[in-house]
Amino acid sequence: MFLLWVLGWFVIAIVELTLYAFDGGVSRLLIGMIGLIAMVICFLSAVFLKKTIIDAVDQGRFHDAKNDTMVWIMFGFAAFAVPSILLILTYIKLGDAISAHTPVGYMPYSQGSVVAQVPHSAHPHQAPPAPVQAPPQGQPPQPQYHPHTTPMLRCKNCNVQFPMFMHTCPNCGAPKE
Repeated sequence: MFLLWVLGWFVIAIVELTLYAFDGGVSRLLIGMIGLIAMVICFLSAVFLKKTIIDAVDQGRFHDAKNDTMVWIMFGFAAFAVPSILLILTYIKLGDAISAHTPVGYMPYSQGSVVAQVPHSAHPHQAPPAPVQAPPQGQPPQPQYHPHTTPMLRCKNCNVQFPMFMHTCPNCGAPKE
């Protein structure tokens, strides 16, 4: 849609600048210049949208794609808001897809598995930091339950497994065969 609006803004800018050359009028010059600026913004948005959102979805990085969609929604308002409406729908659908496949009670890190390092104090008279508590020894870590399995494919170049829906290997970038 951004590329379609590049064409639209190009036509608007050329028509307005041509009419300014024949008739004059500051408003025609202003609309023509705004059209050229909007055309450049739409073209750059189309190029970078593919690199940030479409490639992220192809590689299975749905959270990154969803977060980057918000940035391009703002840029989409430079093109009569039509691309922004489609990107808002994309943002909603990515959110639905992420929440539908998230297991119940899923957290990115299980409780007690991440230990933060305490920075050393520069002041010599300060008390030493308290030791970090380890999880109790009697309780084994709870396994993460994933109710669905994704079919995997092994890369011919680097031997890394990746989901079959991805078009390229996330490690080396080789196309799937």
